[in-house]
Amino acid sequence: MAALRWIAGVAGLLLSLSAQAQTPDPDAQWTLPASGLLNGSKAVIEATPCCAANSGAPVRQSDAAALAAARGMASRNGTTLSLKLADNHTLKLTDCVETPGCPTDDAHVHRLVAWWPTQEYFVVNVGLYEGRVAYLVSARTGRTLMTTAPPVLSPSGQAAIALTSDLMAGMELELIDLRRSPPTLAKITTMPECKGIGPDTFLRPTPVWIDGSHVRFDGVSPQPGDLPNTKQLLKIVDGKAVWEC
Repeated sequence: MAALRWIAGVAGLLLSLSAQAQTPDPDAQWTLPASGLLNGSKAVIEATPCCAANSGAPVRQSDAAALAAARGMASRNGTTLSLKLADNHTLKLTDCVETPGCPTDDAHVHRLVAWWPTQEYFVVNVGLYEGRVAYLVSARTGRTLMTTAPPVLSPSGQAAIALTSDLMAGMELELIDLRRSPPTLAKITTMPECKGIGPDTFLRPTPVWIDGSHVRFDGVSPQPGDLPNTKQLLKIVDGKAVWEC
């Protein structure tokens, strides 16, 4: 029933496209850990320096490559990911997996995806019991913005795109404007109107920046029957998103 309601919602959006391709998300907030939790994750900011050499038992879905690229800024001790913050503070994110004391539907698994040194943000993939989200973490303050998926940074470093596109979770496309401090998040609620796009079309799951202002979507559409060569090209100018055909 939820899936039917979601499809109906997409169809309604396609019938009421507007010139404005995205809307500010009033629920997008930069948050700090409180009482040991951050958006459901076990998290704490400690007044201790980071980061020691990686240690502990290997973890599933290793983020060793991302940790190596962020050497000195992030480390792992088994299921705890440590991120270096300003003033010798450390944000620690600890996995909650299927063990006694961690109900299955509370599962949170944290893997570093990227460190953006110019912008000073960490990107952390957060695996949930069903689906995933991502955290964009400020190395200056430890404040965290939750996104639908790990955002992909533009070549200019001024914007990023986050996309979820699958039949289980549905479709959600977000634009992060990194020119602002803190960055803002807007949901893009329209779809391209190019030839071959139907009311139930999904975006292909991998956003790829082809230059400083254009994003194309690669991969195989999760929606059976979608035409593989339909044009899915998004233009970002001055923080605004417009589909091009």
